[in-house]
Amino acid sequence: MGAKEAEKAFLEKITEYLLSLPFDLRVLQEAVADPDLDRKRRETAAGTIIHTLLPQDGDIPSRYIDDVLILRAALENVTADGSEGATAFRSRFDEVYGKLSDALKLFESALGDLWPWLTGKIDGFGKLALKGVTPAECVDDDEAARQLYEEGLEFQTNYPVNETQVKNKIRKLDPILEYLAKRRTEEAKKKY
Repeated sequence: MGAKEAEKAFLEKITEYLLSLPFDLRVLQEAVADPDLDRKRRETAAGTIIHTLLPQDGDIPSRYIDDVLILRAALENVTADGSEGATAFRSRFDEVYGKLSDALKLFESALGDLWPWLTGKIDGFGKLALKGVTPAECVDDDEAARQLYEEGLEFQTNYPVNETQVKNKIRKLDPILEYLAKRRTEEAKKKY
């Protein structure tokens, strides 16, 4: 695949995933609630949901670009142990998982050194909290899980991204790379 074709494929995926983000979060909601998945991986799913639902800076739809990328990496992480529960979960959501490997390769190729930065963020999501609820609590406590689910429904209902916005903003790879690089730099400054 040439550079132009790769860029076009990447932009098409980002467009698709920006529009489906609220619905894709439901797959992670199901992972949080699935007792057949590894506990740590269920926490990863909850942490990724929390990360997506937390307030964010930036214009619409750009502020959600990192979320759609991280969500796909988290989906892979949730089932990466290859356990019986993970295999069953992948089968249950084959429409998502059937295309996931190709999408992850495309992201890694297009994003270069930004991809490990994005996927590396997943490990820190266990420390996040949304309205006082942590990922571990979402796995352990039915009330916390219900609260996360309700917050997800609210996000889905009020998701401010539409197809026109995405088509107007997501036209070239370079602005996306610049935006993500800027976010990485801002996060690095906050750590020091």
